[in-house]
Amino acid sequence: MGQGIGTLQAAAMLGSLLVLAACGTVNQAGLGNFVAQTVQPGMTIDEALVRLRTEGFDCNAASTAALTVCTRPLDRLLRTACVERVDLLRSAQSVKLVGTVEVKETRCAKLWN
Repeated sequence: MGQGIGTLQAAAMLGSLLVLAACGTVNQAGLGNFVAQTVQPGMTIDEALVRLRTEGFDCNAASTAALTVCTRPLDRLLRTACVERVDLLRSAQSVKLVGTVEVKETRCAKLWN
């Protein structure tokens, strides 16, 4: 009978983990909408960097680079390591302006191999 209680406890724990994992899913569409409201093509690179940094992104802002990569850790219930990424490509007309904003797929470390 003691093993039955252990099995029930293990099943309940596994069920709880599955619920928590479902709650921690990545909302890629939400990130895309957020970024579209925060930075747009045509704004200055400096303004885009200020806006993204205010929202917790860390950006590699080399002044001569055509590409600026901005990342931030994604807070999740299970605390797996996830990173959101936004790429800012400079305009062909002016290196001081954002030409394209690309929201990359959020990447997460695997819990199990």
